[in-house]
Amino acid sequence: MARFRKAFRFAAYTGLALPLVAILGVPWYARTTPRLAGLPFFYWFQLAWIFLSVALMALSHLLLKRANPGVRAPGTHPGGHPHPGEHA
Repeated sequence: MARFRKAFRFAAYTGLALPLVAILGVPWYARTTPRLAGLPFFYWFQLAWIFLSVALMALSHLLLKRANPGVRAPGTHPGGHPHPGEHA
């Protein structure tokens, strides 16, 4: 199972790095063709990466949860109820 955890983590981190690399490579997409609905490639490529980034972040989150099943979000405990003194 440890091998799968490493693979899940690698896939998750790759999914998080991919949008960064794609958007920072401006010379790769700094052109006007092909156009999509009248928008130059430069603009619709960046817009597409917004949606792709959200999907990749969600997938990375799920992969990291699977790789680290016992890790919980900070400030939570097993019952899912707030700490004493916190409001729900």
